[in-house]
Amino acid sequence: MAEIENSKKNRLTRNIFLLLSSGLVGAIAVYLLWQTNPDPAYWKALLDQVLDFLEANPWALLVALATLPGIGFPISPLFILVGGVLAPQFGMPIACLLGILAQSICTTWTYLLASGPLRNVLVKLVQQKRELPQLNKTNAIRLCLILRITPGVPYALQNIVLGVIGMQMRTYLLVSLPITGLWTIGFIVTGGAIFEGQVGLSIFGILLLVVLVLATKMLRRKTQIDNG
Repeated sequence: MAEIENSKKNRLTRNIFLLLSSGLVGAIAVYLLWQTNPDPAYWKALLDQVLDFLEANPWALLVALATLPGIGFPISPLFILVGGVLAPQFGMPIACLLGILAQSICTTWTYLLASGPLRNVLVKLVQQKRELPQLNKTNAIRLCLILRITPGVPYALQNIVLGVIGMQMRTYLLVSLPITGLWTIGFIVTGGAIFEGQVGLSIFGILLLVVLVLATKMLRRKTQIDNG
């Protein structure tokens, strides 16, 4: 019983550390950028230029969403941009579908890279500190669920870990895409509503994200009970 309690405390501590670390890195990055030119008008003009370019070239935003998160770029701002740029042009349903498609491409290629050409290199790096676990299909699905619903775990790292452990691609996609798709919809709807000033739609998007957070907590609790 004590071991279970210690395990829960260690997991909570790790999650808090991940959240604080990512938040701290983001805050430092924003501070450093702001120090280069602490003029709000400059950043507003720069944002307007970026939005004008993306509105004229929506494909560029989809390419960015399909590639940049796989190398560690934060994915949430890209979702918000999809909602703000693509939804006015194509409508919210199409924007969500395009966002899910681009994000699914990123989910797939990072896994294929980690499970294929880079696997031997990554395995050697991991095995310097610990042995890779031997997982059956059930345990692999459980690990995939835990990674997808645990807050603070970088998106690219999730894909790489699941590729390195040798999870079957079909199972990986069947578990990953529905979960990531829901988050994609939530952020795109929220971003589109904020850009368009649609209060009702923004509330819907925020509520969807809240429901997803609560659902992931319940799923994590069930997973912990099953493991315990």
